[in-house]
Amino acid sequence: MPLKPKLSDRSCISKKHPFENTFFSDMRFTMRKIIISIVLVFSAAFILAAQDMAVATVRLEKTEPVSGQQLEKTIQAIEQQQGRSLSNEDKKAVLDQMIDQVLVIQAAEADRNLQISDEEVEQAGMRLLSQQLQSMGAIPPGAQLTDKQQYKQVVEQQGISIEEYESTIRNQLLAEKFITSSDPASFQAIGPASADELNAEYQRRVSEFVVSDSVWFNHIFFNIKDLSPADARAKYESAQEVHRRLMNTSVTFAELVASESEDNVSRGRGGLIGPVMKGDAVAEQLYGTDFMSKLFTMNVGDISGVMKSNVGYHILQITEKKAAQLLPKDDPEVRSYLEQILYAAKYQQTFDEVTQKTIAGLRDRATINYFGEYR
Repeated sequence: MPLKPKLSDRSCISKKHPFENTFFSDMRFTMRKIIISIVLVFSAAFILAAQDMAVATVRLEKTEPVSGQQLEKTIQAIEQQQGRSLSNEDKKAVLDQMIDQVLVIQAAEADRNLQISDEEVEQAGMRLLSQQLQSMGAIPPGAQLTDKQQYKQVVEQQGISIEEYESTIRNQLLAEKFITSSDPASFQAIGPASADELNAEYQRRVSEFVVSDSVWFNHIFFNIKDLSPADARAKYESAQEVHRRLMNTSVTFAELVASESEDNVSRGRGGLIGPVMKGDAVAEQLYGTDFMSKLFTMNVGDISGVMKSNVGYHILQITEKKAAQLLPKDDPEVRSYLEQILYAAKYQQTFDEVTQKTIAGLRDRATINYFGEYR
């Protein structure tokens, strides 16, 4: 599976959560271990450890053994994922896939025109890890891991070094670049989606384009993260005093946002947050159900009292509300999303076809020996 184009299969109407940039840099990952699942498992997978037995050897540019222990680990992982035992035929297919991976990497490493920079590896590693953290609910949809030290910590929490992880990523990128460069004409021939294709995909995914009730608001935010109960009470009193100034003096909401709000991201845009969607799981987790319930009872122009969320205290000014609606297929965001989905499907189909053709050619040139039960 190529790393690009990598599209999360979520509705195009999903938005980055407004607080993700504010608090993401402060996150500490004390989560359960993540299984870092990469479709092409390269790097140290084929280095024989002591008392390990090779189940095959592969020679294209050099002779490499395929580790019996690594094959067994891969089979066990697949069986656990699929909830069934693999047949002997299935196990042989897994071995053949590992052999194909060795062939592709050997051929790619021999091609002096293919280069992968350290920056490409790091960015791809962060992107892949971010996708997995999103799927676990550890970070909001659309959020990206950007802190290099945090990235390293999360990887090493899984019991592997950053060097091992990035070696695997490098090989995956190298393999993809080799495959795409082996038949560039096929990839260049991938055309834009037709009107019929766009319409059919829209009808298939129409439920994704239902936008819930949504609200936009400016807020003055008071952060109570990691505060003691006494300090949190003091912060509440500060919020109450700011609210009294807002209601009883000539100071404006915008002026108080600029001078008092502790949300560094939204402060530069007047405290604006939104859209916040009714029923959005991420918003519910961040703000809390009581906050969300009160939020959607307010009208445009309303100014709230001091409201408590799961992250702090807020004074809100409602700026816009929209009722639930179905976005039409000619909506620019919907169309762009559909075009990306359709392109990704065509790209993947082309990639698979070119991969099969390329590997067949490599196998014709290679010397492959099977041992033991796989002979």
